[in-house]
Amino acid sequence: MEPPKQQNVATVANGDTEMSDYSKLPEKPLVSVWMTTYQHAPFIREALDSVLMQRVEFPYEICLGDDGSTDGTREICIDYSKRFPDKLRLFLRSRLNPVRKLHKFPGMHNAASTFNACRGKYIALLEGDDYWLHPHKLQTQVNVLESDPTLAACCHYAIAMQDGKPWFGGVTPEFAVDTVTVEGILKRDVTNLHTSTWMLRRGKPMQWEGFDSSLFIDYPMMVWTLLQGRGHVLPYIWSLYRYHPQAVFTTLSTEARLRENLELWKCLSSIVPQEMGGALSIGMSRTLTLYIGSLVRAGKYRLAWAHFRENVSKIANINCTAKERDRLRWLAIEAMLIPRLAGLRRRLKERQIM
Repeated sequence: MEPPKQQNVATVANGDTEMSDYSKLPEKPLVSVWMTTYQHAPFIREALDSVLMQRVEFPYEICLGDDGSTDGTREICIDYSKRFPDKLRLFLRSRLNPVRKLHKFPGMHNAASTFNACRGKYIALLEGDDYWLHPHKLQTQVNVLESDPTLAACCHYAIAMQDGKPWFGGVTPEFAVDTVTVEGILKRDVTNLHTSTWMLRRGKPMQWEGFDSSLFIDYPMMVWTLLQGRGHVLPYIWSLYRYHPQAVFTTLSTEARLRENLELWKCLSSIVPQEMGGALSIGMSRTLTLYIGSLVRAGKYRLAWAHFRENVSKIANINCTAKERDRLRWLAIEAMLIPRLAGLRRRLKERQIM
């Protein structure tokens, strides 16, 4: 479909529409800012302003997908698209679009379609309830990626904050890291580089169809990109992300989150080459171990035992060193025993008090 040549509402597909003015937008943006939003009325202005404040020496575009918000978010996005036609391409998703039903998480359609619409050589990620903290974030990340063609991504640290309670904030990752690889992601060596910190080098078209059963949006993009090279982590805290009741993942229990992690690792097998199967299996085992621990803490011992046996059986066949296999076994055993022992100590202490 040819892009519209003037400001109007152009149908994209199945009821989705795009509001763009291609006569004012950069013809070849170096960076596309991927943004998705849904019911983010209290936050979306701050997110957009944090992009618009960027001081850069290159053309960029904001590809913003609203997933049918009804709380005023859509109206705010439309207002911004009219005020900043030289920067913003707005995609208004229809909740009646049948493509949404193909995904376990309907928002995946908005995420994937908005990502596919990005035209830039680099794609910076930001969701509508988070925001950037520094005006030189984009320029710095572009400088890093331009200086080293072997880099596939550049990211940095972030502040995690419970909405309305900034005193509960913390920096993530909580440890020093300067390089991230696909093996590190698959093994779960690095799991908390937040979505809002990433800039990706655009490569081959993303294979979204393998993630129809996943709630995760960011991991597919990160893993797909890191398959093409390593990522550099800048030592700066340049974004903030919120925990709030409207967030899909935040509202899940710990057990449910880990269960969704297991599903994600299964989906990753659709894009990970066979030679990285060992790293993927290690990550799956670690995820399953965390899930087992959550089941034990919840008192679901029979289900935990079943998954423990499954985990130990799979560990024996993982393509890794004997030392790594022993470590995975001990982690699995600890997940089964330590929560039980902690509960036993607590009950004995209570009896002593009585």
